[in-house]
Amino acid sequence: MDKRILRKIKQCLALAKSATNENEAAAAMRSAQALMNKHRISAEDVGMSNIDEQRFAFGVNRIVNYQANLLHLIKRAFGVEVVISRSFTGSDVRFIGVTPQPELAGYCWEVLFSKLKAERSNYVKKQPKQCKRATKVARGDQFALGWIYGVSQQVKDFALSESESALVKTYKAKHYPDLTTKDAMERGKKANVGDAISDGFKAGKKHSINRPINGGSQQKISMQ
Repeated sequence: MDKRILRKIKQCLALAKSATNENEAAAAMRSAQALMNKHRISAEDVGMSNIDEQRFAFGVNRIVNYQANLLHLIKRAFGVEVVISRSFTGSDVRFIGVTPQPELAGYCWEVLFSKLKAERSNYVKKQPKQCKRATKVARGDQFALGWIYGVSQQVKDFALSESESALVKTYKAKHYPDLTTKDAMERGKKANVGDAISDGFKAGKKHSINRPINGGSQQKISMQ
């Protein structure tokens, strides 16, 4: 599909939508339809061109519950679908959605996941030396869950329109027809985790996700 032609069609459709003069709007729509007919581009083709996919290294063989929760938080915050892909060379996480949401979601993932891993690691190091390794891991995981919940208190779900949601689902079904679901691993179910989850919640509340607003699609989100 010629991107130059596609860009012209989008410009015409945008003008038809924003024009205050009915004649101008009708002319812009006719131009868009003429280009679509001439180049055999459907309305779905135009819509699908707005769907983006961004991939980021993940590097885990089995996803742990706190990692899954963080991905779910990002999914909510940016209105994206999340796919984990594994291969012999490693694994990656893929964010799928309407441009520019996947890019913003990926940036958020890299920043938040890095901070979470660092704070979880520091928390585990502070546990008493007599603690078993399994107990330390369980406390670290519970701290991480609390941390994510703390961040989530300041996040509002990103709302997609019905048509946008349908396009994302169509893209996902087309490019990932054989997707399977797998439960995240929960470690240390019987371990004494103490105040780990509340400690994590207090730490997580110190961070927030500030999304671009008023059409600021080219801005980077800011993390605190």
